[in-house]
Amino acid sequence: MKNYNKRTFFYQVVLFGFLSLLIISCDARDNYNDDADSKLSILESVSINGVPGSIDNLSGVISVVLPNTTNLESVLLETTTPSGVISSPASGTTINLKSNRAVSVSFSNSKRNYVIDYKILPSRIAFINEAAAIGDIADDDTKAFAQWAKDTYKEDFVYIPFNDLTIGSLAEVNVLLFYYDQVGSSALPASILNKKNVITQFVVEGGKMLTGGMANSYIAEIGRDKSGLLTIRGNGAGGVNNDIWSIDAGVNFQNDQRNSPVFNMTSVISTDLNGYFPVINGGFKEDHNSMWDLGPLLAPGHQLGQFGEFQRLYGGKVLATWSGVSDEAVAGIIEFMPTPVFAGTIIGIGFGGMEWSMNDNRINPYANNVKGIYRNSIDYLRTK
Repeated sequence: MKNYNKRTFFYQVVLFGFLSLLIISCDARDNYNDDADSKLSILESVSINGVPGSIDNLSGVISVVLPNTTNLESVLLETTTPSGVISSPASGTTINLKSNRAVSVSFSNSKRNYVIDYKILPSRIAFINEAAAIGDIADDDTKAFAQWAKDTYKEDFVYIPFNDLTIGSLAEVNVLLFYYDQVGSSALPASILNKKNVITQFVVEGGKMLTGGMANSYIAEIGRDKSGLLTIRGNGAGGVNNDIWSIDAGVNFQNDQRNSPVFNMTSVISTDLNGYFPVINGGFKEDHNSMWDLGPLLAPGHQLGQFGEFQRLYGGKVLATWSGVSDEAVAGIIEFMPTPVFAGTIIGIGFGGMEWSMNDNRINPYANNVKGIYRNSIDYLRTK
């Protein structure tokens, strides 16, 4: 090792630090005018078609991620600025992002310029299963859901067998659909457990996921759900029950969730006289719940406030429980929101009554509620 003179070394470090700071400062403060009025130091908010942008006031860059369905030649620009500051184009103006990405703000004789840096989300909705094709899926509910998704999303739909799951095969995927159901066991097959690294990377990098039925346990498998509370699981053969089963999205909540996009995004969901959403009529039911028991969160026993506590601890917003549950005891739909590690959102739907296929071949008059909740969830995730 060479022996440097301590004083020389000190001066080199100081000089290097000063030059580094100078370079970083010049780069970070690009488009920043020290002589401008202090009101021009900040653009308070910007949204494109209602999608909020991230503003870097030092560099003058507005970053926004838009749905793949966005017509870039006609988007609604909305801005908020400090009092007296004028933005151009004005807030509420329809602009063409393909030809004009500039936004300026002015106050008195000072002016600052921003540029909109937009990205378009991928378009694909992917359904995954162990079978080689939809027609080969063993479970009737899983097959019915996969076929519905294919019919609904048409050219945007893609089916991917577990064995074909790679980072490359998910490159154009926006939302990943994983629904699993079987009789006799709630365990997931080894072929999907072996793909945890792929799915984890997908969600970490911002991919969105919808899980249904027994697939909810996969949220814990990839490390997003660390609660250990997914303990209500059913996998029996089922039987006849003549009751109408409904879910509650806020009637008995401390914080009503019925305005969530999951219930209001694309499809209209009908309620009964109590404000609940019926999901299955009387007849044969499999009753394969895959739900979270929140009782341990606030001792002693079940009580209001457990949904909020789950969100505080685990970043999961509880959106629904079984109707008539007045103490926030169990969670049947949870939106796991982005974290510093997982950039993507996951929605888990675990009500056993939200079946896609009636085993006794009857018509379920509430099937549109089941389809609507899944459709709203998928369409909401597409915008995230």
